[in-house]
Amino acid sequence: MSHPSSDLPAASQPPYIANDPHETSGVQAGFQLPRWIWHSMFAFYAIFFIAVAAATGRDTATVMMLVISLLYMLMFFGTAGLLHKQKGREHDSPLDRAGGLLETWTGPMDTRTVAAQILAVPAGFAFLGIVVFLARASAGF
Repeated sequence: MSHPSSDLPAASQPPYIANDPHETSGVQAGFQLPRWIWHSMFAFYAIFFIAVAAATGRDTATVMMLVISLLYMLMFFGTAGLLHKQKGREHDSPLDRAGGLLETWTGPMDTRTVAAQILAVPAGFAFLGIVVFLARASAGF
C-alpha cells in the first residue's frame, strides 16, 4: 500500500539541547541534584531513626529491627556515594544555577518542584518519627 506524497517538507526533529551546556560527550550527566537535597534526605532519615529509636528502642527485637532498617538506609546512600565516586567529577547541578531547570522525562522542573518530589517521603518519615516519639512521650516511657 503506497502512501501519498506531500509537497510539504518533512518535519524535522528539534535539535537536542543538553541540560548542561558543558556536557558534550553524550554520556550520563549523573544525578544532577544539588548537594543540599542529598543532605536533607539524609537528615530527614536520621531524624526518623533517632526519634523512633528513642521512642521504641527498649528491647532487643526492636533494636535489631532498627539496626536492619538503618543498614538499608546506609546502603542506599552508600550506593549512591559509590556510584558518584566511580563516575568521577561531574558538572554542577543545573539547579545550582539561577533559574536552572532539571530535565526529566515529564519535562523541565525547577528547584522547588524537584525538592518537593524528592523530599516528600523523607520529610514524611521524619514527621512520623517525631509523632511516634511524642505519642510515646505523652504516654510515658
